[in-house]
Amino acid sequence: MNKLALLPVLGLVLILSSAVQACELQPIPIAQQHRGCGCSYYFPSRPPIRPDIVLQTDLDGTNPIMMHQGKLVNLWGAKESPLLTQAGFSLAQHFRYQATAIKVENRVRPGCTWGEPGCEVVGYLSQISTVENYQQCQWDLQGDCGC
Repeated sequence: MNKLALLPVLGLVLILSSAVQACELQPIPIAQQHRGCGCSYYFPSRPPIRPDIVLQTDLDGTNPIMMHQGKLVNLWGAKESPLLTQAGFSLAQHFRYQATAIKVENRVRPGCTWGEPGCEVVGYLSQISTVENYQQCQWDLQGDCGC
């Protein structure tokens, strides 16, 4: 087979592999996860399987971190936002890393009522979307915020 005939195929493979990498959320290794008060966003799993946390922020939405191409990175553009605690409301947060725009939308997940005894964590039904080089990706996740 003519090697020059393979060049377009090789180009397509490279484009598709970079597109797959752009649409991949990597879990934050346990040793690099932040502990204490804050928010963690993860793909839900059933016990005893520990969920893969892919994004963490402070309680006010600042200091976001996530994995990018195998390394833990700090996202920028975060603005302080109130902790969403009332059902029926939604809140969007926007972050950036290099050429990637990241949007997190949260809705309160049914459960205990924030502030009542025994309810120190508010749960979210979350959606994270990224846009990079004209490619948009979207994932449905869950989030937990509290201490």
